[in-house]
Amino acid sequence: MALTDFGKTVRKARLDAGETLLTMAKSLNVSAAFLSAMETGRKKISEEWVNKICLFFNERGIDVEKLRVYADISNKSVSIDGCDPDTQILIAGFLRSDLDAETLAKVNELAKIVGQKYKK
Repeated sequence: MALTDFGKTVRKARLDAGETLLTMAKSLNVSAAFLSAMETGRKKISEEWVNKICLFFNERGIDVEKLRVYADISNKSVSIDGCDPDTQILIAGFLRSDLDAETLAKVNELAKIVGQKYKK
């Protein structure tokens, strides 16, 4: 089965860290099959596991900055729990919209700007 973007990111980071699937699995106290299932999209990736995997790589000096986004894409869902009602309405409206490619590109640029300001 093909790797998701989440899986590709984890695999590259693992290689950069000099880890194998088996050594990473042992460090995280899970089976290699469990990690493989997350990488290929056969298993949903919880926020807990994103945090554990990010920590695993951060401890090895490897940045996996987009891992959370790739997990959401792999899961084909994004939780809106904890968002205020206006944000939930905005997200729902956006998901149901039929925007053309040019408008989507503009919205994506705006989202990047908002995301950068949020990180500061």
